[in-house]
Amino acid sequence: MLKRNSTRQAKSHKKKGSPATSKESVTEASLDKQSVKVTLYVRPDQIIGIETIQLQERKRTGIRPDKSALVQEALDLLISKYEPHH
Repeated sequence: MLKRNSTRQAKSHKKKGSPATSKESVTEASLDKQSVKVTLYVRPDQIIGIETIQLQERKRTGIRPDKSALVQEALDLLISKYEPHH
């Protein structure tokens, strides 16, 4: 039974990825903080765009940003564009 649990933990850990740096840990922590899972439909070119950004950032910094973090950043930019200014 113990081996089975550790296998589950390893799979779970592998799925999330082990943090390479403290910067990546902060990103993962911010995703867990009051995030809500939703289903959205996006175009294939948008997926390619996100994956391209991930690859470019990994080459530049050594850290591959999480897709959810990138989408959250894009949503923040879109929301700020449409926010009424005081």
